[in-house]
Amino acid sequence: MEPLYFEDYHDGQRIDTPRRTVTDYDISSFVNLCGFLTPTFIDLEYVSRPEHYSGRIAPGLLTLSLAEGLVLFAGVTRGTGLALLELTPTWKAPVYAGDTIQTQINFVSKRLTSRGDRGVVKTENVVVNSKGETVATYASARMIKSKTFGSTPGEGN
Repeated sequence: MEPLYFEDYHDGQRIDTPRRTVTDYDISSFVNLCGFLTPTFIDLEYVSRPEHYSGRIAPGLLTLSLAEGLVLFAGVTRGTGLALLELTPTWKAPVYAGDTIQTQINFVSKRLTSRGDRGVVKTENVVVNSKGETVATYASARMIKSKTFGSTPGEGN
């Protein structure tokens, strides 16, 4: 996908990212790197009990990180994104090792900053698994370049 500039975002816009399968290795790496060393994430016997889960689950923050990685991989902000300003997640269902996820990016609003060569774009993102179930949602705000980014006022751009 071509990167989107501030001007390219519009009402009703929805972008579906590529998909990604969450692996046991992804979960193990994240859990060990971040220190999520609790039975919920490291004890397969514990999580397989009927009163818990039906297998190894990904920490919610891993799901959020992978969802954002899919946004970046889609190329939406490649070369146009200046800053991630806000993420407000809500988790709806567990993501298990072996689940495939995808992020749906839904445009909400945009406003040009006082500099005039960039703006804040807000989206509502929905993370779905291969069964079509929503596993997480999150609002995001990003600083995005306009097509006139870097031009000096008064240059005629």
